[in-house]
Amino acid sequence: MSASYSAIAMTDYAVTEEVDLGLQELPASFDLQALFSGDSLLRFHPNWFVLDFQQNGQSFTAVIKDYVTEEEFPLSGSFIFNRTAGELLYIQLTESIDLGISFLNRNNKLKVQISSKEKEIDPNDPLLLWIRAIKEYIRIYLKCTPVTLFFRLLMNKVILKMDPSQRKICLMMAKITAVELLVILLVVVGYVFFA
Repeated sequence: MSASYSAIAMTDYAVTEEVDLGLQELPASFDLQALFSGDSLLRFHPNWFVLDFQQNGQSFTAVIKDYVTEEEFPLSGSFIFNRTAGELLYIQLTESIDLGISFLNRNNKLKVQISSKEKEIDPNDPLLLWIRAIKEYIRIYLKCTPVTLFFRLLMNKVILKMDPSQRKICLMMAKITAVELLVILLVVVGYVFFA
């Protein structure tokens, strides 16, 4: 995913090229506003923990702790849903960060545009990981299967309430558990076939 962003260059507040997020076709009645309430959009950022969040209509103010730099900073902006017929969501961040992100419906495909004062977005920028996390959350709402229902519940009740360090610890424990289960399975299969 990040490779497709590496070529995005920006001019002063000029909107970038549209980038397809690679999701299946959006249903005609698809509504992002129903998915994202309060500070949930900010919680998808891989390095941010929301310490204080106040929302007044479309505008918000927040205090963010960045777990990479361990700094706290104020953030304000707005979440505007369905601003135009083709724009499902516009995220405007101001104060310490100044950029805009548009999630667009183009021929029933979800695309994103980013505008910033920066001339170019680094392919390793956490902003792109943030967009990818939002995309993956949208993906689990585009299908209705037992697996996606499980992941919706897991995301809404557990993951989004954690801070980034807790998420990393849980992910590491899940990987260790998966390796342990694989080793146990291999031992059992080996025992059955060779004993």
